[in-house]
Amino acid sequence: MQLHPNDDFRFQRAIDLLLDTGFVLDRNVVWMDLGCHQGQFLKKVISQFDVRGVGSDDWSESQKGPESISWEYFKADLDKELPWPMEVDVISAFEVLEHMIDTDGFLKRVFDKLRAGGYVLISTPNINSLRNRVTVPFGAYPVGLEYRNLIHHVRLYNAKLLARHLRDSGFIDIRVRGVSFLPLSGKFGATELSAKLANLMPALCNNILAIGRKP
Repeated sequence: MQLHPNDDFRFQRAIDLLLDTGFVLDRNVVWMDLGCHQGQFLKKVISQFDVRGVGSDDWSESQKGPESISWEYFKADLDKELPWPMEVDVISAFEVLEHMIDTDGFLKRVFDKLRAGGYVLISTPNINSLRNRVTVPFGAYPVGLEYRNLIHHVRLYNAKLLARHLRDSGFIDIRVRGVSFLPLSGKFGATELSAKLANLMPALCNNILAIGRKP
């Protein structure tokens, strides 16, 4: 399995944030990835830690062909439902929350689906990124926001609001980091320097990553 270096960087940032809590990843863990695309992130987690991986997106299950890494898939409209029948230990939702019309309902479904002590990992664009802080006062339209539905960004957060919304939804031990401080499209985006700066100044990053625990 070959990931683009930028994707591998983003995915590893999320895994490291979870591991920093002391959570143990092994074959007893059930990990659900919402908005899983073709399972790229799940396959990375499974290959590293042998967890049970479950993905959900809006494409038909018939499109999931045989693969060398085994993971389960169910089709769902994440703005309305999470029909998987069992509780899970970890739920990730990368670049999903900004597409949800009913964010309260989405976070409640995530909370209810987690076992006690389980974790949620969320990444989403940051409306207060350094780029927006510099360009918007000069008349530029905010990056990540939409005036018409092209990629269906209907909600935008900053670092403080994302943490508050997770807290209001019942999660505790919330931590917020930036995905990367330097643009991932640039030469130094997917680097240790970019990660360190993103840890120190998440409120200035283009995309923010948050973790929270269900009591």
